[in-house]
Amino acid sequence: MAHEEDTKFTRKHCEALLDTIAHDRDVPKECKEYSAVLAVLLKRDSNRSDDAIAFEGMHPGEALAAKAARERGHLNPSQIQRRMTNRNSKRVW
Repeated sequence: MAHEEDTKFTRKHCEALLDTIAHDRDVPKECKEYSAVLAVLLKRDSNRSDDAIAFEGMHPGEALAAKAARERGHLNPSQIQRRMTNRNSKRVW
């Protein structure tokens, strides 16, 4: 039985787990002992989130308002302004 516990977190198993686990805090501590797993976790942390890219260049208040509007499924003020000032659009908002 103890032998099964030792083989449960092999390097291959841990690398496969990384593909299915969304948050780094959910990775078992046994897996964090492998250098390959740590490298993937560090690379994953260095990637910028979609929110950081989408709201880049906005003032902090505008970015928060846009994030809140996105979560509710509404348009944010910048999107509304862009759609209202587009001359090619015949659509009425």
